Amino acid sequence: MVRSLFALCLFSGLLGVAGPALGQTDPAQAPIVCNVEDHVEDAACRTKLKGMFTRKGDTLTLALEGGKSKSYVGNLAACDGENVDVAKCMVFSVKTYFPRIQSYLIERGLYECGNVLLVSRRTGSETAMSEIPVLSPNAQYLLSIDQSDACDRNYDIAVWSTQSDPPKLEFKYKAKRYENWEVKAWESDTQIRMKAWINDKASYDQEALLVRNDRGWTLKLGRKTEHKD
Repeated sequence: MVRSLFALCLFSGLLGVAGPALGQTDPAQAPIVCNVEDHVEDAACRTKLKGMFTRKGDTLTLALEGGKSKSYVGNLAACDGENVDVAKCMVFSVKTYFPRIQSYLIERGLYECGNVLLVSRRTGSETAMSEIPVLSPNAQYLLSIDQSDACDRNYDIAVWSTQSDPPKLEFKYKAKRYENWEVKAWESDTQIRMKAWINDKASYDQEALLVRNDRGWTLKLGRKTEHKD
């Protein structure tokens, strides 16, 4: 059975604040989220994104601007049953479409773990991310947090600028100890209130402010409080 990092952590902490905090009040501009069952996008997703992608078995094809397209070919047969081949097991599915930055978010599911690909509808460029990203209030940045306990983390926090195609990685933070970060509130595109559970020699909650200035992004640590399970 295909197991991806999304089944393990689902980015629930960040997604829980993403809707109203992002300021996406126009439904036409809100991200279109696809529910995937048995590795196939649901009917509502196919209706909302009609003409933007097609599926033929293991092959997922995305429509790009200018009549171009980009295809991803999986191998579901290698994922289940007696013919499991961990090295060849791979499944692609549409998770989200971001109208504001004209980009698809494609899940690349492997036998264990996996990641997501942000694919530009304009150029077909792709950017690999460990976890589902969310847009800043004015869609200038993408923020992704990895909370996986089962897979290797490439980062704990990462921020990309959407002002280029492909997006430019501007900030990457990987802790030397166990830290689980979440967004508490977006103050603006360049100021985010955050909180982490730190579990090292002691267990506690760490408040922080992720801010951007002319020199780039900085994670400014604030007060520590007792962690409550």
